[in-house]
Amino acid sequence: MSVIEIGPERRRRRSSNTYEAIRLQLDYIAKTQNLRNFTLGDNRGLTLAHSGEGFEAEILAAYAPLLAKCLDRQKRAQIFERLQHFVPTASEQSLQIRTFAVDGEVLHLAVLAENTVKHTDLYRAATGVRRILDQGTSQARAAS
Repeated sequence: MSVIEIGPERRRRRSSNTYEAIRLQLDYIAKTQNLRNFTLGDNRGLTLAHSGEGFEAEILAAYAPLLAKCLDRQKRAQIFERLQHFVPTASEQSLQIRTFAVDGEVLHLAVLAENTVKHTDLYRAATGVRRILDQGTSQARAAS
């Protein structure tokens, strides 16, 4: 008979506080995937939660909406050039932005990795953030 090893429960550290729960989610993915910074920001460029250095997170949140909207290669290169003044390691290969909406609000996940960013990390984080925000909304409705 073979035994399948089950890893530790990834949601061992939980919080009923929405902000803290999102931060724990980002921390978990950042640590397991060796990410340098994992930032959740809004469409105005404000940091909502992050895992990694705070100043870097604020810069990534500010640039995420610009990069998410820009499809022109030359303009994207100019944005990255400005971004690299603040975050020298940010490049097309090391930084990925995932845009998604929750309750009509556009949010951006900015992932800065040592190497190439995996799209599954972005998907997992976006799904987790949606789940956490949905739970927070449900709890707020139940309390009122």
